[in-house]
Amino acid sequence: MSGKNRQPAADLDQPSRWEILARERNSRVILCHTPDTYVLTDLSKAADRAVRALRDRIYTSLNPEDVGPLFEEYNDVILKLHDIIKKISEKVEVKYRTPRLILKMLGSEEGGNGSDPNAPESKTKPS
Repeated sequence: MSGKNRQPAADLDQPSRWEILARERNSRVILCHTPDTYVLTDLSKAADRAVRALRDRIYTSLNPEDVGPLFEEYNDVILKLHDIIKKISEKVEVKYRTPRLILKMLGSEEGGNGSDPNAPESKTKPS
């Protein structure tokens, strides 16, 4: 078979490399419906590499006092993006549920993505 993404007939029953990666616990599959999403996924991929390298090198080759402000700035941008997405969603009447990690960053761990919106709110924090 010709073509870059085609598998030989014998391999059709086997999952592709991308399907195997999608099953990983730390992976996310994102369907991009707008060019804006493509930009965010590219930024996310680059941010993941950069922040991981930053965390790996803190205390060894980087001074925590020098990189601390970078972490704060990065988190501020994430929270700002959350606020913008929330405003856009309200404007166009699209349901937006605050991701759990954003809630945690804001000091609240209740609700968020994956929780049952019809379940009564718990007053205790999960352990």
